[in-house]
Amino acid sequence: MKYSIGVDIGGSHICCSMYEHSNIQILKNTFIHQKVDSKGAANVILNAWADAVTQTIKLAGFPAMGIGIAMPGPFDYNQGISEIKGLGKLGTLYGLNVRKELSDRLGFPGSQVRFINDAAAFSIGESIAGEAKKYSKALAITLGTGLGASFLKNSYPVISSPDVPRGGFLYNQIHKGHLADEVFSTRGLITHYQKISGHQVNNVRELYERVPYDQKAVDCFQWFGKELGQFIRRYAQDFGAGVLIIGGNISRAFDCFGDSLQHEIPDVKIYVSKLGEEAAIIGSALLLDDHYYKNIQPTFKLM
Repeated sequence: MKYSIGVDIGGSHICCSMYEHSNIQILKNTFIHQKVDSKGAANVILNAWADAVTQTIKLAGFPAMGIGIAMPGPFDYNQGISEIKGLGKLGTLYGLNVRKELSDRLGFPGSQVRFINDAAAFSIGESIAGEAKKYSKALAITLGTGLGASFLKNSYPVISSPDVPRGGFLYNQIHKGHLADEVFSTRGLITHYQKISGHQVNNVRELYERVPYDQKAVDCFQWFGKELGQFIRRYAQDFGAGVLIIGGNISRAFDCFGDSLQHEIPDVKIYVSKLGEEAAIIGSALLLDDHYYKNIQPTFKLM
């Protein structure tokens, strides 16, 4: 059997697990979730990441072929160099060869430390082990601090094609005069709620907890679903996506905005991810399948 380690890097945490390729499954007893000081020194961050991976290896009790890492952008996924700066997270890694740093700490050859965009990893995992595997074309989005997106055809990300926006990104598209990332995100929901109610909430969870007794909270989520549907519709239709997979923290409130979203895109099946963070772990671990990696590598140069 072939095993690799899938890693999902977030703004304040790392998740990782051993992945078994032939049966397409995560070994749940090797799963590690660890908080990371994303504003800390580079060594603090890198050591925390290496420590989490080391724990997964110890729990497995056997070696892996290598590591696949789902990283937020901007990042040079082909070379393994961080280009993140000015985002309030992971800025101390800017310009560092993260591949070499982790290779040195963990003892894996550099060629066996591979990177992919986090939204793309999520979508790949969903197309391999989630509901999207039933469809040849899928659109996956993550709703949280920002808007992540990935278009897939036969389990491969599509980022350079006439029927998808450049890079496969949606966060930088404009919706009714506003940047999509500002609308379809935590701050977008919170800002709209304050606008229509005059009240402030700190996060989406607080807003969600108001739904049973606050009509403005209900209206806010309904607005969110309607606007998201109107925004997504053109991209889904142009690409011919048969399914929309939704992940991220805001997806937990899907029962409050799902109906209004589906109303705007009735021809597209919508699923909330059941895999959650495991989807990105599967998508990143798959990079150690050399056949898949060879086919996807040209895409990295365009990410």
